[in-house]
Amino acid sequence: MVDRMETSNTVEPGETPRWGLAAALVLLALVLALVVMRSQAPAPRPADAPAAEFSAGRARQVQQELLGDQRPHPVGSPANALVRDRIIARLRALGYEPDVQRAFSCNLGGVGNCAWVENVFARLPGRQSTGVVMMMAHYDSVAGGPGASDAMSGVAAILEVARILKAGPPLRNDVLLVLDDGEEAGLLGAKAFADYHPAAREVKAIINLEARGSAGPSLMFETSGPNAWLVSSYARNAPRPVTSSVFATIYDQLPNDTDLTVFKRRPDPVPGLNFAYIRKPAHYHTALDNLETASPASLQHHGDNALAAVRGLGEADIANPPRGSAVFFDVLSLFVVRWPEPWTLGLAALALILVVAAVARSVRSRTLTGRAVVAGVLGFLLVLIAGALAAFLLQFALRALGAMNVAWLANPLPYLAALWLLVLGVVLLAAGLFRRAGLGGLWAGVWLWWSVLGLVVAFLATGISYLFVVPALVAGLAGALLPRGRWALAAILPLVVAALLWFPVILPLYDGLGGGAFLVIGVLLTLLLTALAPLVPGSGALWRRWVPLGAVVLAVVLLMVGRQSPVFTETSPQPVSLQYHLDGDTGQARWLARFAPPFPESLRQGAKFGDSAVQPFPWSPPFARAFAAPAPAAALPAPDLTVLENTATGGKRTVRFRLSSPRGAWIAGLIMPAAAQVESMEVGGIPLRLDELTGRGGPQPGSREAPAYRTLTFLSVPPQGIEVQAVLGASAPADWYVLDRSPGLPAGGEALVKARPATASTFQDGDTTMVSRKVRL
Repeated sequence: MVDRMETSNTVEPGETPRWGLAAALVLLALVLALVVMRSQAPAPRPADAPAAEFSAGRARQVQQELLGDQRPHPVGSPANALVRDRIIARLRALGYEPDVQRAFSCNLGGVGNCAWVENVFARLPGRQSTGVVMMMAHYDSVAGGPGASDAMSGVAAILEVARILKAGPPLRNDVLLVLDDGEEAGLLGAKAFADYHPAAREVKAIINLEARGSAGPSLMFETSGPNAWLVSSYARNAPRPVTSSVFATIYDQLPNDTDLTVFKRRPDPVPGLNFAYIRKPAHYHTALDNLETASPASLQHHGDNALAAVRGLGEADIANPPRGSAVFFDVLSLFVVRWPEPWTLGLAALALILVVAAVARSVRSRTLTGRAVVAGVLGFLLVLIAGALAAFLLQFALRALGAMNVAWLANPLPYLAALWLLVLGVVLLAAGLFRRAGLGGLWAGVWLWWSVLGLVVAFLATGISYLFVVPALVAGLAGALLPRGRWALAAILPLVVAALLWFPVILPLYDGLGGGAFLVIGVLLTLLLTALAPLVPGSGALWRRWVPLGAVVLAVVLLMVGRQSPVFTETSPQPVSLQYHLDGDTGQARWLARFAPPFPESLRQGAKFGDSAVQPFPWSPPFARAFAAPAPAAALPAPDLTVLENTATGGKRTVRFRLSSPRGAWIAGLIMPAAAQVESMEVGGIPLRLDELTGRGGPQPGSREAPAYRTLTFLSVPPQGIEVQAVLGASAPADWYVLDRSPGLPAGGEALVKARPATASTFQDGDTTMVSRKVRL
């Protein structure tokens, strides 16, 4: 039987549109497979690799040596001092003369933390230096995990690079190795180095190594300052570059910081390159960030990038680097394409002109009608709306079912594959509604829109614009140079180019952003797949109807598979940290559980937790919640606040006091009520910028009301305590709170630790014991 509807829509002579969609889908699958293959970190080199090459085998030995027994080593802890000493010993063994900068540093703008930090640094002189190239990584960890990847991998990589540089011929420029402390507490070591160390003023370029997971390629994901010359140097030297100005543009909008942030936010930013790997993000800041999960391949790529970057910048004239920034991206990790940012608008305008010219030529030659162009323009919008709506409804349904209420699923692949298939099916079905527009009309509509979007994005977010501009340029050139009516080929060529550019951006989004990226991934996929729309009208019923319907059905099957998969596993655990809190005033004690939902019901075997979360402390912000259970009162002395001076003059009060922990905790906190009107404060004679201090308690963030409390946490309190002097604008007495905190739970917490599920892990601060009390000043 012949389908009359199929034969009624003729196409231009010489076209083979019935196989066009099939060919495009096969090519998309091949490009996707190629991108996935090329996005792997390189194989680690063994410990006996040539001495001039970076070896993950050698760096891994250093990593193991520095971590020792793999205890967490947050700033101020005895374990951190051991790691520092091991770094110093390793540098001396390599022939360096390391030094230590000990400084008091605070970050009051974001976390309200202060600590004594100890930065380790060493210099390798250049043969004719034009400035200092700094290689940087932090050696402290969070209290909830040993930090094998974040960022001991960076420290180990730098030490292996330091060995190579020391053994080889000197570079032109000085190289400064800075292994800093207190990054996890708020970039404290980097701030101390930038603010107080004289060598900081000599630094002309920075290479920073980080990690936000335990596997994957080392991405060059951020730059600072005028970056065109930095990107060019990296592109020329990196053996396997993985980078994009999209990453840098997105990262600028996220509330995430690294040590490079300190130098990036200076009035005159120091140029820098930032590297990190982000796969297996469920290990980040947990007990599973250990040597067993740390990828040797990622360590190899980290080191390859660091060595290439320092060799490139080490031979450059960095005294007065060129100004200007670049748009850039790698192609299958083979090479980096880049151009100056000011060129982008011109390239976007050229793409639009070429597409308009191709459409106009076809309309004049009557191979395309104006009505078909209008239908194609409207068709693009419908296809885009349909695909984005499908992604939104899928995310809404998954959240309603509780499947996407965690940051990272143990097995997100079924859900992500379902999203890709659903968007593909909906895009093809929606494009099939515009058969009257034909291949040429939809080509015109799609690439006119892509060209316009390229122009708009070039204005608003230049670093992202290449995703639209480059495919639109290819489409415009194909439309202008190919024989008239060859729309299928003119559609397939820019589609393949777009896939080569878009897949490397879309694939890491879930690892980088978690479940919050689900809708973003769907919208970006829809935008990419609109380039398929021109090939749909001329395809047969199989490809236009049954293939997209099959994709939707398969998506539903994958969703059911995903629903059967566990949300958490032992290798991708639920973050669950426990705290013992003793009220030093009342003698009452509680167990507190902080976790990523849902509540681990097995914890009820260890303590009688309530049925709902509570605001844990009077000074906690309203959105802070934890589950609480009664606990036996332990014989723990409360933190001590001894007033040394208390004078009132002119309606103001000056209070000098010593804050200490009789039980030897090295973390202490000061909770200051807003009613006290703290105007200035000194710690050990060092003035603090209280205008930057984070508020705690009171209304939700964004409210115009003042917070009820301001929190100041000291992360390295010596046994004798710390001396604080504050000037208060209010002379009336006010209730303050003081607290101290130490790692681990007291005796009696064994049952609760045992009740924690095997699929859960400590995170961030880990399990802690806290004692607090109220003090009237």
